[in-house]
Amino acid sequence: MLDIAEESYGVLVRRVYSAGLDRARWSEFLADLSTLIGRSWIALHGHDTARNVNLGFLTHNYSPDHHSSYLQHFAARNPWNAQAARVPVGAVIHSQILLEPGVLKRTEFYNDWIRPQDDIGTGAGVTLFRDRERFLRLSCNVRFRDLESLEARLLGLLEAIGPHVQASFQLSRRLAGARVGQHYQDALQLVPEAALLLDPTGRITFANAAAERLLEGTRAIATADGRITLPDQSAQQALEAALAAITHGTTSPGAPITIRTDTAPLVAELFPFVSGEAPVKPPLLVLLEGLPTAILMLRRSTSPLGDALESAAERYGWSPAETALCRHLLEGGSVRSFSERRGVSFHTARNQMRGVLEKAGVQRQSALVALVASLAPRH
Repeated sequence: MLDIAEESYGVLVRRVYSAGLDRARWSEFLADLSTLIGRSWIALHGHDTARNVNLGFLTHNYSPDHHSSYLQHFAARNPWNAQAARVPVGAVIHSQILLEPGVLKRTEFYNDWIRPQDDIGTGAGVTLFRDRERFLRLSCNVRFRDLESLEARLLGLLEAIGPHVQASFQLSRRLAGARVGQHYQDALQLVPEAALLLDPTGRITFANAAAERLLEGTRAIATADGRITLPDQSAQQALEAALAAITHGTTSPGAPITIRTDTAPLVAELFPFVSGEAPVKPPLLVLLEGLPTAILMLRRSTSPLGDALESAAERYGWSPAETALCRHLLEGGSVRSFSERRGVSFHTARNQMRGVLEKAGVQRQSALVALVASLAPRH
């Protein structure tokens, strides 16, 4: 259980989602997170492991000189990067598991960059995104002498807030970088995917052009009395539950919702739409009718398992050949039939299978199929 006030944690969650809508607010989130942890150094950073170059370094508590020297020199010498590139997305990993302190302390990175900063050589982090060559990570460093007093709170906060940060990052990517602030309607019109804003009752307060085209072209979504209504009852119940959780401030990121249609299914994802900092209290919900509370993103999917496979490939860093092998297994094939279809030796296909299992952290093909299926949008 987190040893921080519920209200403080609620504000932090809202800050996360406000950053997903406005990238300029990530700095505020990092500052709030550092305050709740205690004396800590926070970084939201990306790295290209193939080229060994930094892809972005947003920080809190690092001095301007150390920030600059990291970008210019030490990003390419950070020994944690090679290890962080292999951990599963969403897993909170202690820095001492990534790299033993004894090994760290023999590096230039530690002696010339970490130790001069009050010896901030320990902490934890969570990977938010990863593909074959890049990753994005939220890292929280503390001084070695503070680890015992701060460790439980640090790990607990990252475990709790990590899924929200992942969801907010995905929302930001889905919005194609549009900065959704005061003029959110103009910004959402630039988004290629269908985006709708809903009030606490499910009433549509805004739909971008892509959403209007989608609503006109499908019978899977009705708008009775201006509210979203899905003939697919299981999807309707899931949508109502997600909207209620967001409205009451108890949300945790859920799986995408599959909406069955006569043709290709639709995939719906619901995110908090944060336009202010004060947490919403249930007695005030009646006052919010007509005001946007959640943003609903809609897209067509050829296959729920296909979406899950793409998510798994991104999460575990599978190569195109490894991903193709997984797709073949999901379709009921075997490693041998895959090798015959692809024109490669069974030995090669079997080695690819071993690589897939190792990266996913499972030992059997049946466990792999179950793992991918667990990432599919729920019905």
